[in-house]
Amino acid sequence: MKTPILVAAALGASLLALPAAAQTAAATLPNAFGQPAPAPAQGPAAPVAAEAPDIARSEAALRAVIASLQSNEIDYSVFSASLAEQIRSRAAEFAPRVQQLGAIQTVDYRGQQEGAELFRVVFAKQATDWVIAFDAEDQIAALLYRPAQDD
Repeated sequence: MKTPILVAAALGASLLALPAAAQTAAATLPNAFGQPAPAPAQGPAAPVAAEAPDIARSEAALRAVIASLQSNEIDYSVFSASLAEQIRSRAAEFAPRVQQLGAIQTVDYRGQQEGAELFRVVFAKQATDWVIAFDAEDQIAALLYRPAQDD
């Protein structure tokens, strides 16, 4: 069953409604998911190449978030205060959508854009594309997924 799942739309754009500190990093994703990118709050940030430890940390965090959503045991302490509040208020509708995807089969790094890491996560029932970004306190400040788009 291939159900269109765009977390930002499903949550009323709440998961990508980032605190000001994280907006420069994630809100400037150039057309990350087919939406025009809003103008950055403070001029364009210089592109930063992801280093292997950042990719590993981002993948581990993404896997942990997905596992917590699938088990209904969400650890809100890993999210920025704003994102935690948004997820907490919508977890009853968001978690079941992630649970319906089934078990994770593969997680592949797809690149970095303006500080956010992009991953392809293939579940038993559907392939998805995810964006994850961290704030200055190393908490998850942006989390977004959608059905995988053909490359």
